[in-house]
Amino acid sequence: MLLVSPLNSRAGIKRIGTEKKVVALTFDDGPNSPHTEKLLKVLEAKGVTATFFLIGKQVENHPDLARKIAKAGHEIGGHSYDWQSLAFKRRKSVEAQLDKMDAAFASVGITNLALFRPPNGLLSPGQGKILEARGLEHIGADVVVGDWKNIDAATIRDRVVKKVRPGSIIVLHDGGGNRAATVRAVPMIIDALRKQGYSFSTVGALLDFGYTHKDPKGSRNQE
Repeated sequence: MLLVSPLNSRAGIKRIGTEKKVVALTFDDGPNSPHTEKLLKVLEAKGVTATFFLIGKQVENHPDLARKIAKAGHEIGGHSYDWQSLAFKRRKSVEAQLDKMDAAFASVGITNLALFRPPNGLLSPGQGKILEARGLEHIGADVVVGDWKNIDAATIRDRVVKKVRPGSIIVLHDGGGNRAATVRAVPMIIDALRKQGYSFSTVGALLDFGYTHKDPKGSRNQE
């Protein structure tokens, strides 16, 4: 049974409380060719199943690639329709964004969304109820390393390894720009963490391991 942390329930789940050395790799802002295709090959070679938080507009732009992610057995969550911030938007505007996202996902056969990561990780107080009404769990991350910036693969790996803990949710990016460094970093991250005894899970499966840790401020927890 999933036990919810007593911290502020408005905030996204950042980590799972568990002593088991298991973590979730997540990727934001895709699908994004050619980086998503390359990432899928890396994950297949390493035998790792990840969670992809896809943008609706990108799904429309790359429908075959979205289907490929699903066909490979990876978990898919929503990341809004066009990456506009949802914080402090009126309910009607948020609902419209989510409706467009859902329509984009449905067009490629993805209709069972259970996870959502808002742009910038930001939701205003009360907006979590919108997600709850749609059956969506707000997912954040506790391992955020700035891989969208101009840093190399080794730096990305080192930052992840330094921050990771049992139950960590790691956020990286396959979309939003040139993500070649991230793609190169992923096998390095997997190898380094496996040497430390870690295994990999999807976010959905990770939720079964223990209680959730949420940002007590309900504020920015990833880019």
